Amino acid sequence: VSLSGNILAVGAEESDPDGISNAGAAYLYRLEANDSISFLTKVTAPDKNTSDFFGSSVSQSGNILAVGASLSDPDGISNAGAAYLYRLEANGSATFITKVTAPDKTSGDWFGSFVSQSGNILAVGARFSDPDGISDAGSAYLYRLEANQSVSFLTKVTAPDKASGDRFGLKVSQSGN
Repeated sequence: VSLSGNILAVGAEESDPDGISNAGAAYLYRLEANDSISFLTKVTAPDKNTSDFFGSSVSQSGNILAVGASLSDPDGISNAGAAYLYRLEANGSATFITKVTAPDKTSGDWFGSFVSQSGNILAVGARFSDPDGISDAGSAYLYRLEANQSVSFLTKVTAPDKASGDRFGLKVSQSGN
């Protein structure tokens, strides 16, 4: 779950949208002034597939929603993972902006197992990535959402003392710089 201002985002990675098993979904709600909660919209990946686990992580900041799909198969690479960005509109709907993947994606990385978005910076964890060939040491990736809604890759972050099985990037949190 993620709360920013009066908007609550909730991931449901094993949801079956349109009958697609475990494709996943995210739900957006508005916390009203009278302390009630209003459902806004259900968000799904535009390219949803079986067992993508879209909604395995969510991060909502301002009018931008980031959703991880840790078992997505971008470019046919099994379980490499992806993150999706949406803009929350004034009417409560969500507009798809872009799909983000690791520039060095490989099978089984689980990129998107955790996302954190603050301002125009997106952090994405890939807990099963193998930096420098070290099995499951893990990585985190930083991106900038540009004014024209494109996304620029900034850098890949790994632990200086990385070791096999560390799963660095299992959880990420990003705020400001």
